[in-house]
Amino acid sequence: MITERECAKVAIPAGSRSLKKTKNRVLTRRGVLWLGQTCNQRCYFCYFAHRITNLDHPEHAFMDLDKAKRICKTLRECYGNTAIDIQGGEPTIHPGIFELVRYCREIGLFPTLITNGLVLGRPGIMEKYRDAGIRDFLVSLHGIGTVHDQVVGHEGAYGKIVAAIERMREVGVPFRLNCTMSKPVVPILPDIAQKAIEYGAYAVNYIAFNPFGDQISGVRTHDNVPKYTDIKAQLAVAMDLLEEAGIEVNVRYLPLCMSEARHRKNFYNFQQLSYDTHEWDYQSWFWTMRQPQMMKEGTLMPTFLLGPKARQLYRLNPIAVRDRCLAHPLYWGLAFAGQRWVARLVQTLRGKDVLWRNEACARAAEDCQYRYHEACGRCALCSICDGFHGDYSDLFGTDEAQPVTDMPPTDDPKAYIQHQEKTVEPDDETWAL
Repeated sequence: MITERECAKVAIPAGSRSLKKTKNRVLTRRGVLWLGQTCNQRCYFCYFAHRITNLDHPEHAFMDLDKAKRICKTLRECYGNTAIDIQGGEPTIHPGIFELVRYCREIGLFPTLITNGLVLGRPGIMEKYRDAGIRDFLVSLHGIGTVHDQVVGHEGAYGKIVAAIERMREVGVPFRLNCTMSKPVVPILPDIAQKAIEYGAYAVNYIAFNPFGDQISGVRTHDNVPKYTDIKAQLAVAMDLLEEAGIEVNVRYLPLCMSEARHRKNFYNFQQLSYDTHEWDYQSWFWTMRQPQMMKEGTLMPTFLLGPKARQLYRLNPIAVRDRCLAHPLYWGLAFAGQRWVARLVQTLRGKDVLWRNEACARAAEDCQYRYHEACGRCALCSICDGFHGDYSDLFGTDEAQPVTDMPPTDDPKAYIQHQEKTVEPDDETWAL
């Protein structure tokens, strides 16, 4: 276990110093693609745990390469995305993954793979990704040694992920790390930070064990979900280690009052998320998370944009909407074209930042039922903080709220994150192949 006193002993790797950094905050243009929920690992905190184990689920099987390409083309041409996170399940076991990576690069959609790393240590694999045009990997490191193996449900997984990272370093492919803060992982958060420094990751994301997707149905218990106040001390030590080493660190989906004052710039709730260029664009994310774009069978549904009627379209049965569009293409084609036209007009008149923030608040309040403690009303950060996830509140309540009262209230979601130096990912010249 690494203590606060040992933070000062950590050497700063030269590679971390050479990366470009920025404090400029703009809406992200990164999209996301789910290839299908087929995976070679069984993480109990996975958003799609049921879909991965249920072979008959319509989203389980991998979609074919042509459908994946159509989604990528839509993200680039309709939504204006310039980068993409490709994930599964586990995207590295998709039979067409190298061709898909190459295609994304060709159309100006810089590809990242979100991966467990199980197959990436094999000889020659990393060179194929480099030659195809991979931009970077986002590696899921959820512990060290047997702790990682335990939480991902795969014996020997840690050894394979270390081998994959070694190959990334040898071939020169950049990588970031994701770490889900489930209960067994919390005591070793600083140790994971130390490993990130030793490995040469250029960013680390610590993510709350948040109930999205399949987690909502009874997966989360007092045995595997830590209390936010139990996370706070170890997380602060880990963040200090990473920042001292010049490595970008981000914390997602924790109430802002759980951060030390020096770390508020690193905390991302829904309102801050759209200004993280490593995260997903709410507009294209809205469309890709509809089932026709997440399943093997069938065609895509028409595109729609953030603005009037977007939330109503989101709530409708997406398969039924798609089938109606196929049955009456002229009528529904005009209807969706009208929605896109009106949405673009509203975005121009009101500003995208306003609409994206409204969507952020809707996701917190409507989709996740976030709640506030009565003490939150006295907190200077309340207007830019989601509060406590509804599911978390059912487990633990909201009494952990620690209102910030020693400063004026703020209504600017960028008030703190604008002070964080974020890594600029490699540009075209750097990664020209």
